Amino acid sequence: MQEWKDLREGIRILPLSRDEKRNVQIDLLDIPKGFVDPGHYHGDWEWVYVLEGSIEDEKGVHNPGDFFINKTGDLHRPFSKEGCKLLIVWSGKTIPIEK
Repeated sequence: MQEWKDLREGIRILPLSRDEKRNVQIDLLDIPKGFVDPGHYHGDWEWVYVLEGSIEDEKGVHNPGDFFINKTGDLHRPFSKEGCKLLIVWSGKTIPIEK
C-alpha cells in the first residue's frame, strides 16, 4: 500500500502508479489551505481532476468535478484559498521559475 509523502511547499502526494517506460504517472495531491505556487512550467503535459476543495490558476477557478489540462511549456501559478485534493495524470517534470 502506498503512503502519502511530502512533495514540496506543504503539498502531499500519494503515488498511485508509474510507467517508467512511457514516463507517465498518476497521483493524488493534497494541497494545503492558503497554498500559493510562485510558478512553474510544465516540461510535458498534466491532466488534473479536482476531487475536493478548489484551486485557481491562469485558467480560472477549478471546483470539484472540474477537469483541466496543462500543456507542455505552460506557465502555471496555482493557488488554493481553501485547500484541495486533486487526481493528476502527468508526464515529465515541472520546472520552477528561476528566481
